[in-house]
Amino acid sequence: MRRSPALRAAVLTLVLAVLVGGVYLISRSLLPHAPSSAEPPSATESPVPAGVQLTTGTAQVALTFNDGPDPTWTPLVLKTLRQQHVKATFCLLGKNAAAYPALVRAIVADGHTLCNHTWNEDLDLGNRPRLDIEGNLLRTSQAIHAAAPQAPIRYFRQPGGNWTPQLVDVAEDLGMTGLHWAVDPRDWEEPAAAAIIATVTADTRAGSIVLLHDGGGDRQNTATALATFLPDLLSRFQLEALPVDAPGTGQSSLPSPARQPGGQPQGAAATG
Repeated sequence: MRRSPALRAAVLTLVLAVLVGGVYLISRSLLPHAPSSAEPPSATESPVPAGVQLTTGTAQVALTFNDGPDPTWTPLVLKTLRQQHVKATFCLLGKNAAAYPALVRAIVADGHTLCNHTWNEDLDLGNRPRLDIEGNLLRTSQAIHAAAPQAPIRYFRQPGGNWTPQLVDVAEDLGMTGLHWAVDPRDWEEPAAAAIIATVTADTRAGSIVLLHDGGGDRQNTATALATFLPDLLSRFQLEALPVDAPGTGQSSLPSPARQPGGQPQGAAATG
């Protein structure tokens, strides 16, 4: 049967549409995928709320050490800092301060600054009820002060940098400034000393807060790296402990028993 010109034109149009559509779909499959704006942000992104300190605010560089005190690694770190005449800031876990009070006193005796790092490195502390957060921080500060009663605790660092506005508020109410960092060699993953050295020496700028660890795992590579990169940093920057009279912080003395979460007496256990 002979088709009319109109029918032939319609069939041709349909065939062309199918071909064009197929080419488009094939080309889309070959191009890299670009996430749509509706996709959630990466789980590794952790916004830092207002009120958390990211730099020293001066040209000075601050070395900070997390997760101590540790009976093996903290003495090595202290020895190296002492040899190079460097003061640093130690972010202490409450459970470790309670277990090794002599090391807390050694840190203070060497002139370093203390920082509250929660009782037991609770990564999810910021999502807990306010009273739980307050209890955790108080318990940690109490353990530190049991070892060194007169030592100021002007800073609080949330494990993992998992900040929430509520964490910042509670810390401020207890006289502490939230403390983050600008340089992270990820030494908590126990990389080679050379990798730690490369990151610290390349990324440190005037005003940087450098994140390191003297506890929480095998920190031999961190101790080795510290002894190597300190001379380089000292040739370029002034290294100092963070000041205990930091702007925006108040007295670090513990609240009276009436202010304990839930009316608990001082020294009561807290979650986390």
